[in-house]
Amino acid sequence: MPRVKKKILNVLYQSDDNYAVVSAISIASLLENNKTLDEIHIFYCGYKLSKQSKDRLKKLVEKYPNAYLTFINPNTYHKKLQKLGVKPWHGVYVTWLKMLALADLDIKTDRVLYLNPHTIITSSLDGLLELDFEKNIMALAYDTLTNQHKATIGLQPTDGYYNCGIMLINHKKWLKDDVSSQVVEHLSKKSDYVIADQDLCNVMFRGQIKTLDIAYNFSSAFYAYRPQDLLRINNLKQPYFYSYDEIMTNYYSPKIIHSLYGIQGKPWEVGNKHPNRLLWQKYFALTPWKNTELPHAKKTLVWYLYDVLPRPIFMQLYIMAVERKFAEVDKEKTETTEANVR
Repeated sequence: MPRVKKKILNVLYQSDDNYAVVSAISIASLLENNKTLDEIHIFYCGYKLSKQSKDRLKKLVEKYPNAYLTFINPNTYHKKLQKLGVKPWHGVYVTWLKMLALADLDIKTDRVLYLNPHTIITSSLDGLLELDFEKNIMALAYDTLTNQHKATIGLQPTDGYYNCGIMLINHKKWLKDDVSSQVVEHLSKKSDYVIADQDLCNVMFRGQIKTLDIAYNFSSAFYAYRPQDLLRINNLKQPYFYSYDEIMTNYYSPKIIHSLYGIQGKPWEVGNKHPNRLLWQKYFALTPWKNTELPHAKKTLVWYLYDVLPRPIFMQLYIMAVERKFAEVDKEKTETTEANVR
């Protein structure tokens, strides 16, 4: 009889100690909904993780007989990023770590799935095990960011702009082409991207990205706003974004929900009004942190405006504010570059 191929999923997470509990919630959802896989190998690149956080993560993963956990020491990557002069993202280098760590993962298959801690897995991910990369370096889903952002990184309006919160990496090709060295070379010349590694990937791997089904990276923004309004105001349309029908087909049954929307608190915070908060509460209860008090959501002016303004008006104002911020950052970068040239 022919030998049955094992179903093996390799997953990479990264965070600092503050986000260990958030990662744990995501990991709990991953393991709960993928018990039929033969092996799930979780690689955790944790910056300044406390012993308590490591012990709790181990305790969580040990509950599942098909799951294995390996911690990755990020110190070498952190020092290299500093030496390259890479700009920290929100004061830390965590978001960049995966770009260097990928080359060092010891895995049994040709692929690895990177998951941002802001994710809830609601279904089996076995469909990713045999996905055809078609010679591409990675498979990503489109981002819901306003279409105008593309111009700031040199993309055309009709180019796809992809989200890097969920990345299916062609690890075999990554190693063969020594992509990590290419990333280091790129960062030595330019790293001042507004959206850090996500902008870098869209620029560096343009034409080498396979579009991932929206089911594997379903933005929580579609629950916070009417999908048709989000598409219209952000100027998102085919062929560089998903159709309205594709969104609605997956609306009630996506495989991975990416919790990007945080206007009324992050979904794990106490007192939040996030549209996916009940899912986060469900999986939080399965973690060793379940008796720990989480941070409280902060009520800002934007929170109250979201409650009182008609949704399309709020969205338009919010997008204008985001675009203005991007413009300010871009202007600051240009002025800095010109000053350095002088």
